[in-house]
Amino acid sequence: MRLFGRWRKDSNNSNDMQVPQLDRNRRRYSKPAIGQKRGLFDSIVGFDDVKELFDMSIRAEKPVHLLLVGPPASAKSLFMSSLTKLERSYYAVGSSSTKSGIFDYFFEYRPRYFIVDEIDKMNKRDQTSLLNLMESGILSELKHNLRRTTQVRTWVLGSCNSTDKLLPPLLTRFRDIHFKPYTEEEFVNVAVEVLDREEAVDRDIATIIADAVFNKLKSTNIRECVRIARLIRGNNNLSKLDNIIETFTKYDAATFGKNLD
Repeated sequence: MRLFGRWRKDSNNSNDMQVPQLDRNRRRYSKPAIGQKRGLFDSIVGFDDVKELFDMSIRAEKPVHLLLVGPPASAKSLFMSSLTKLERSYYAVGSSSTKSGIFDYFFEYRPRYFIVDEIDKMNKRDQTSLLNLMESGILSELKHNLRRTTQVRTWVLGSCNSTDKLLPPLLTRFRDIHFKPYTEEEFVNVAVEVLDREEAVDRDIATIIADAVFNKLKSTNIRECVRIARLIRGNNNLSKLDNIIETFTKYDAATFGKNLD
């Protein structure tokens, strides 16, 4: 078998594809030395321009609110997760965030960075609670017949799959950044870097796994590549790869739905 002109099946054993020894001199990335601090977005491959934009926003004297928009498995959640490393940050998931909970936290802890994953899943009332916060930094709430007001300087950094469910006034307070789905080349490149750096998988093997996930599973989810890499790690060959892909496909939710039709 030839893949990207780099792999051939061993002619002496048609069933197994031997895993070559890991040549660490070929690794493009390595773990930081003891005592060396990793960058905020080191776990994310690519998107250097977006990383720079976030860095500038974080360092700005006044809040600049950013919103990542794109399909699932397009690195949005990785950005949100990386941002939680910031001091005085508060992470929330839109589907489980309420105005009352947000206000209670803000009044007590006064976070500098409010990180909201899946902000489009917040209901309209809870979205409305963010409007004044993002525009003026003023929070005002009537609770138990008592009104409380405070002013905080907070950056709101969010992500969503689509802006369709966001209130137009809320959307105007963000600079939205739209991620396109990965092309095959982009997906393979990113997956290879992630598996090489985070999972210590040989780059040739990582390429085969990424190709299988993209073309057979029809997925652009890097996590699928990580799962498969971990499943075959205990073997010295890739003979189980097709079985894993076949099983994943057989019991995939979309496939199951088709079988019921």
